[in-house]
Amino acid sequence: MHSPPPLSMTSLIIFQFLLFPWNSSTHIQQRGSVCSVMDRSLFVLLLSGLFWSSSALYHQYHYINVRMSWPEAQSYCREKYTDLATVDTMDDVNRLVNIVDAGYSGSLWIGLKRGTQKRWVWSNGENTLTQFSAWSAGEPKNEKECGYLAYGVWISYSCSTGLHFVCYSGSTGYVRLEMWKNWTDAQRYCRQYYTDLPTIHNSEELNQINSVVPFNSWVWIGLFQDYWEWSDNWSLFFRNWAAGQPSQSSGSGDCVGMSRNNSGKWAQYSCDLQHPFICHGGPKSPYRSFLYVNESKTWQDAQSYCRARFTDLATADNMIDVSLLVNTVDAGYSGSVWIGLHNGTEYHWVWSMGSLSQYSNWNPGEPNGDGECVRSFNGSWYDESCSTVLPVVCFNDSTGFIITETAMTWRDAQSYCRKQHTDLASISSAEQQNLISNNESSLWIGLFLDSWEWSDRWNLSFRNWAAGQPSQSSGSGDCVGMSTTNSGKWAQYSCDLQHPFICHGDDTLIKKQIFRLKLSCNGECTLNDPSLQTAILNEISEKLKIMGLESDSKISWRKGEGEEVFHQEINRKASSNHKCN
Repeated sequence: MHSPPPLSMTSLIIFQFLLFPWNSSTHIQQRGSVCSVMDRSLFVLLLSGLFWSSSALYHQYHYINVRMSWPEAQSYCREKYTDLATVDTMDDVNRLVNIVDAGYSGSLWIGLKRGTQKRWVWSNGENTLTQFSAWSAGEPKNEKECGYLAYGVWISYSCSTGLHFVCYSGSTGYVRLEMWKNWTDAQRYCRQYYTDLPTIHNSEELNQINSVVPFNSWVWIGLFQDYWEWSDNWSLFFRNWAAGQPSQSSGSGDCVGMSRNNSGKWAQYSCDLQHPFICHGGPKSPYRSFLYVNESKTWQDAQSYCRARFTDLATADNMIDVSLLVNTVDAGYSGSVWIGLHNGTEYHWVWSMGSLSQYSNWNPGEPNGDGECVRSFNGSWYDESCSTVLPVVCFNDSTGFIITETAMTWRDAQSYCRKQHTDLASISSAEQQNLISNNESSLWIGLFLDSWEWSDRWNLSFRNWAAGQPSQSSGSGDCVGMSTTNSGKWAQYSCDLQHPFICHGDDTLIKKQIFRLKLSCNGECTLNDPSLQTAILNEISEKLKIMGLESDSKISWRKGEGEEVFHQEINRKASSNHKCN
């Protein structure tokens, strides 16, 4: 349905100059023949502003490999991008499947959720019922959720009933299948062997279907009643349910996940389950891109540098950010680097998984200053010294809360839960608290008192401390460095020490310019060969150095998803003395 939006060109300025000879060839395709029509070794650089058409309906997807509930994933996507992913076509489904990490085999949240209103829509995702309908008198009936064609009109019926059906294919038109299938199985069959169950836009298309269906036959068409809606209020109604989905039973879940292994099929789940997820839309500003600065500075000087040239010292919300930070650092450096965390003056109760505490269940008189970590006992919370050894409540994405009777300190409990499960338990409701309230002993939960804050005032509270960190002893340092070798773990240091550092934000001193490059050459050439493209970039870099333009310059090829860098031009005015072979 959707293709990548067309490139538009504005303010075209042409500079033609000889950069360097290149013995390659651009072939010109004309009426199916291949001609070599130019015999000059030069580059034409076209300086142009390129932008995507704002009217194009094309989803840009982002896989987020962090486990969250559906509402949390929705909030994340709305904060960083546009919303949780919406899907219009099987092409979109395939793109979603392809961006997920190959090693992940579970489900992922997309933007579909149960709504409050049912609507009659079409299997292929269109909503044409506002323009044309052919319901029989008294139809549709609210309790019937699928539509069939009989006697030239539409009638609602139970989706589980077996009927013959009609498929639509762009190449063959409408095809009547004399097989008994329920509506969902008929939809699956049509999508596998044709295009989809038919969508009827007007009376002409209705007449075409009637011409291949006997007047008194009952056949499924693409109509169905749907109460699922997209998080971003997207109005198209494409669905890709797995067999038996969505379930008609109560309590089967109000949010939709996509299976990576089952061809991107969808199923409903409880919205409280934690899955990775996919967002759509361009990154919102501010968007943290990380940049490693290989200059040793104190924490304050590093902060000033980042604020002057970028946005601020780097912040991190999750383990994805930690991995990005580690990968940003030069491979040859093995020490610590400054990030934006430092010791503040205010304390907050936060959860180990990174969120601020909303729900609370303190025993009367608590917290009373006994410590900076929290235990749960007999259904209530108590603050406790983090060095006390207690059994632990972990949280696992797959199995929920898990109680471990082995006694350990709070920090050791956090490390254990992160290694063996997901993290220490976060409790956000009385129902969750009741799941652990029957235990007869005190249990560590994920709540702890924290005084560390981000340089840019970022309010999420994710922490990735190394073992024994942060230290409770005075004078141990008020600024945080990240280890490049210990899985990106954090430790506190004196702010006066000098380290390289990582900033986030766009470099305000870097100017980005897009050039279009036209190559002409003799003989057969394969300009989309990656090794050849690398060689061309190396030659350009050498020329830039000779011209004194190489300082901090980075050049790369720019191409859209699924596109090649070079495209052949069509020359319909080739000189007659250049004959095609």
